[in-house]
Amino acid sequence: MSIRELIAILPEPLRQRSLTHPSVAADPYESNGRLEFLGDSILNNRVAELVFHGYPELLEGDLTRIRAHLVRKSFLATVGREEGLEEDIESSVMNDSVIADTVEAIIGAAYLIDREMVYKTIDEIFNPAEVNTDELRDWKTLLQETLQADGLRPTYRVISKQGPPHRPVFVSGISVDGEEVATGKGHSIKESEQSAARAALEILGIRPMRRSTVEVHVGA
Repeated sequence: MSIRELIAILPEPLRQRSLTHPSVAADPYESNGRLEFLGDSILNNRVAELVFHGYPELLEGDLTRIRAHLVRKSFLATVGREEGLEEDIESSVMNDSVIADTVEAIIGAAYLIDREMVYKTIDEIFNPAEVNTDELRDWKTLLQETLQADGLRPTYRVISKQGPPHRPVFVSGISVDGEEVATGKGHSIKESEQSAARAALEILGIRPMRRSTVEVHVGA
């Protein structure tokens, strides 16, 4: 299954809408913005289910990391580029964010036509059994990679230091585009920044354990 196969089942004008970025749409309702919203939700929910069944030995923190790794914009953009979507996307710019959003829009559009096909496509492309958890990076790196697709970068600052000298508690804040989006606590600055990055990932909607490959079965 492929994203191209999902495009093939779309009737006009749904196909055209799924491939039209808001930057070139005369009417925002004729762009893929709404479809991208739907596709993002479907993708995250389905991948969450796959990760839940595929990693029965992990708790929610690691499950969240793996899900975020699978649906990160850079990977979605790679999927789109490998299938040559750049040739079909109508946009004033072409970057990872545009391609990733279009992939999600196609998923959303196809979901309106054939849910079973969408689930099968997601299961094949975003298979958690293929994730090498030893290669997953920390929360700060994952957040940075996620934001880079939109040309953004996180900045950190220590807000406070509390507690006794032998066991201090640091509170760090993280800002994106000049706006503070999350804070985190830890017994070191590094730990508090990791905590803030994790909270930011959860707020923005937007490892580790060696494991043998498992076959994942999820009911559609």
